[in-house]
Amino acid sequence: MSQKGELTEVPAIDLAPSFDPGEAGRDRVAAEIRRACEEIGFFSVIGHRVPDDVVAVLQREAKDYFALPLEEKLKTPQPPEKISRGYSHVGSRGLAFSMGKETPPDLQESFAMGPVKPAPSAIVGTPQEKLFFFPNSWPEQRPGFRAAFEAYYCEMDRLAVHILRLFARALKLDDGFFDEKVNQATSTMRAIYYPPQEQMPALGQLRAGEHTDYDTLTILKGDDVPGGLQVKLRHGGWVDVHPRSDAFVCNVGDLMMRWTNDEWVSNLHRVANPPPEAMKLGRLSVPFFHNPNVDAEIRCVTSFYGKGEKYPPVRFGDFYLSKHMKAQNMTKAPEASARSG
Repeated sequence: MSQKGELTEVPAIDLAPSFDPGEAGRDRVAAEIRRACEEIGFFSVIGHRVPDDVVAVLQREAKDYFALPLEEKLKTPQPPEKISRGYSHVGSRGLAFSMGKETPPDLQESFAMGPVKPAPSAIVGTPQEKLFFFPNSWPEQRPGFRAAFEAYYCEMDRLAVHILRLFARALKLDDGFFDEKVNQATSTMRAIYYPPQEQMPALGQLRAGEHTDYDTLTILKGDDVPGGLQVKLRHGGWVDVHPRSDAFVCNVGDLMMRWTNDEWVSNLHRVANPPPEAMKLGRLSVPFFHNPNVDAEIRCVTSFYGKGEKYPPVRFGDFYLSKHMKAQNMTKAPEASARSG
């Protein structure tokens, strides 16, 4: 195992060898991923086989949607239950609250969606169906919007499963270790627009406050402009992330950190405000948050690192909600008995 803390920037990893026949390519890519996950929790990927046109159409539809008048966007509002669906206006979220930190609301608006497949029969009619398979809503005035978002979502799901198989190999598990835990995934996707800033933000206010993600794996496509993604290093400083134009940025979420017994780091990150000379620039970012099945058991993998379990097993559906609701409701209420990821 490499010494932790060596990486001072987000490494770029070429996934192409992992699609080749044979073991050598997958082993090499898995080793690179393991080092990144141990040391910084972030990496970017190229050679991912996501079609360029799927990305371009999604970005065009999202930018056109955010350019609509507010009253049009509010026709597909986030549900009152604060589930990640539909439109959320600027000032409606504060991600730092998920870490127990009170800040002014984040300077962003977003449109969220969930699974495109129906809920598994085992949870139909239960509260879990509403929480994790709540119907998506779509803007009627944008006929190509739904198709673009669903096509991109499906590509991200495919890529996430491929990366999870590399995660399993990196942990010296069977490549299919996670397969049955994610075959009815509850993943969400959010197109986020950080609008131009007409005035200086309030003290402590960011485009996205510092937080960790609550999921297994996040796959992000974002504009590389001033006022972008920053990742916290182990020594405490922040580093800007500038991926290649054809890359996706990936990071370990709290679930995978728990799954790996804290050997992989779900790292703090934030979206900074632009410098004064770039305040008039908006920014689009599209994170895909990969979540496992509602009933997937999150149990520490102990074999590879040779340490006892730091956490008791927990069911994903019980693990997820408190952090998400803190960010949505901007409260610092005590955490639920099962800490959300």
